[in-house]
Amino acid sequence: MFLVCVVAFAMPTLVGAPVWAAPGDNPPPLSLNAIGSSSTITLPGQQSATSVLLPVPRGLTPRSIRAVTNLPAFVTGGTVDVAQGDRLLSRTALPTTAGAPVELPLSGAVVTDNAVDLTIRSSLRTEGPCPFDTDNEFRLNRAQILYSGGDAAPAVVADFLPPVLRKLIIYVPSDVQSAEGAAAVNLATSVIAHYGTASVAVQTRALAPGADAPSDAAGSLERQIVIKRGAVAGASLRAGPGGPYLLIGGTDDQLVAQTMLLTSDLAPLAQASAAVAGPLRGAPQLAPDVTTLSALGVADQAAGPAAWPSVAIGVDQTRLGRPSSNVRVQLVGTYTPVPMAAGGRVVVRIGETVIDSWSTQPDGRIDRWVSIPDSMLRRYTELTVTVERGDTGGDCGSIGRTSLNLSASGQVTSAPASGSSSVDFGSLPQGLMPRTQLAWRRADVADVTRAVTLAVGMQRMTTVPLGIDVVPFDQAMSSSDSAIVIAADGDGLGDVPLPVRSQTGGNLKVLDGGTGPTTLTLSPAQRYGSLQVLRTGGRTLLVGSSTGDPAGLDAALNWLEADPTRWSAMTGNAMIQTGDRDPVFVSATTDQSSGAADGSWSAAQIAGLVVGVVVLVGMVVGGLLWSRRRGRRARPDRP
Repeated sequence: MFLVCVVAFAMPTLVGAPVWAAPGDNPPPLSLNAIGSSSTITLPGQQSATSVLLPVPRGLTPRSIRAVTNLPAFVTGGTVDVAQGDRLLSRTALPTTAGAPVELPLSGAVVTDNAVDLTIRSSLRTEGPCPFDTDNEFRLNRAQILYSGGDAAPAVVADFLPPVLRKLIIYVPSDVQSAEGAAAVNLATSVIAHYGTASVAVQTRALAPGADAPSDAAGSLERQIVIKRGAVAGASLRAGPGGPYLLIGGTDDQLVAQTMLLTSDLAPLAQASAAVAGPLRGAPQLAPDVTTLSALGVADQAAGPAAWPSVAIGVDQTRLGRPSSNVRVQLVGTYTPVPMAAGGRVVVRIGETVIDSWSTQPDGRIDRWVSIPDSMLRRYTELTVTVERGDTGGDCGSIGRTSLNLSASGQVTSAPASGSSSVDFGSLPQGLMPRTQLAWRRADVADVTRAVTLAVGMQRMTTVPLGIDVVPFDQAMSSSDSAIVIAADGDGLGDVPLPVRSQTGGNLKVLDGGTGPTTLTLSPAQRYGSLQVLRTGGRTLLVGSSTGDPAGLDAALNWLEADPTRWSAMTGNAMIQTGDRDPVFVSATTDQSSGAADGSWSAAQIAGLVVGVVVLVGMVVGGLLWSRRRGRRARPDRP
């Protein structure tokens, strides 16, 4: 990406005197998920240590980490230390009651470059046998960071986005134009990509008719941005009735470039109340056939000493930049040599399935290629590598200990997945890479809001910035490029072969690649909103539509955004939302045995679940797996 940044030091951008609102109240406790970390801190073994990097916004001070303990049953007590470098910040005795809360003080932590780098160490006491393994690890669950102080209002463009952002509110004019909508989409996705795995909420709102600024004040660690075509080109801080906000203006050709400035490498140079970005250059690169674990965002991994040291590495198809197949991973590393009598083995698993294993060797070296079966390849596929040994019995301190290290220099090879007429939500967003088009039909604030929500949902599933081009609806429909299409009322889709489609007379048509379409006749006819993915004409389409009721589509999108992890947990190729019911997912498949673990549904059960009353079932739904959305929390699809 290439941007030219002109910093306007003397530009009078503030409305009235340059007086900013007073710092906000203490922010509420923030889950570590909200700052881009896992909310579970795992400390394996009797003694263990892990690093935690906590961002610290200006005006705030890290006060403590609050969590719920999960101790192995054989542990009789212990302590948790928090250190920064060689300084001990706190030592906290662990309660032994199951699920007891614990708070780790951070007093004295020194903030450097808006962050504190901490080491958390555990030391556990035990009696008798203590098989510390992956099933018996000490965990701090539901970890939160507590800050004291107040969120400082930004004074220059470079400081507008804080290290921790809870919510971004994007305002567009009530008579929004296409260029403003495109800028809103690109702003939202670039901010989500900027914050990585942090769960930043994004809202799109309309300015009041004739208004130039938001009327509501932003909350702590929230930011407001107004996008307005025809305003002075660039990004400028303004003081509005509700407090400071950022105005992004320019011509149709300039708006997108201005939105990209905030998250570009040039943002730190914008040390003024206004800055203007030049033309945007470049595009996402084509996916390579050979890369490295490091290039996929995997760092060097280390575990132990422990009885069964284990490390996890992830293969992210979105970082590969395409739907992939024939994926092979080179494992390069070392482990503490295991005595021959211990029966040691190196075991590689995906979930509970062993995909490779071999006996440990006296030199303790690993250099082995492992193939990931296509049937097990997901958007994010985690490989767990464990050194297992058979002599783990005995009292604590008498068990053999092994260390394991894996290098991020290992190579990863892949090939493009062959084209298929059947895709599912697991093929997104990689199926839309390296660039995709986005189009809406109604071209109003509601459609822009839907577009932002869909684009944000796709971006949440990858740390790779998505390339999205907003185009006219007819162009997206006739193009050979992949596209996100929003037809909120269901019009304009023509003969697009949606997996689930409503027909006249209350008929519900469900496509099945093995047996042809299945028809359900429902009375009374029901309206629904849907989000569906398909592959047609050699391209992937993600379609948001409804049966004449845009509120149904909005309800589906709102349900997804209510818990951002739901995007990565979506299954099948169609999400159906009707009334106030929970969404239902459907997957067309020719495999009659698939999904037995999730529960299969007959046509009558499905229709009853979706619409309540069934008069006639035209055919038995063969090979369709219908499942309620899960309440489980899926693992994030971005390392």
